[in-house]
Amino acid sequence: MRVDLTSRGVEPPENSKTGRAGQTGASGTSASSASSSSSTSTLGLDQASFSFDPARVQSLAAQVLAQPEIRQAKVQALQQAIGNGEYSVSAGQVADAMVSELGSGT
Repeated sequence: MRVDLTSRGVEPPENSKTGRAGQTGASGTSASSASSSSSTSTLGLDQASFSFDPARVQSLAAQVLAQPEIRQAKVQALQQAIGNGEYSVSAGQVADAMVSELGSGT
């Protein structure tokens, strides 16, 4: 699997003014005005905050890109097991993989 980290998709949370489920704040207010009346507008809402550290993201991107496209040792071990007749997959595992694949839309 190859991850394309050269394109920017989602902006950092501190730049975004959307709240839960892509809606703007509570009752259509922006995040800054919603925070000033947090006792009334955020009552009962789940909240999460994410930090955005560009240096950390760049470091992780470099680590991901440094990984090989194909894990050759794992491929060779599987080829050997298949060749020796030692590799078996249960019908349940096959069914689970098919359902998972169909559910992901790919």
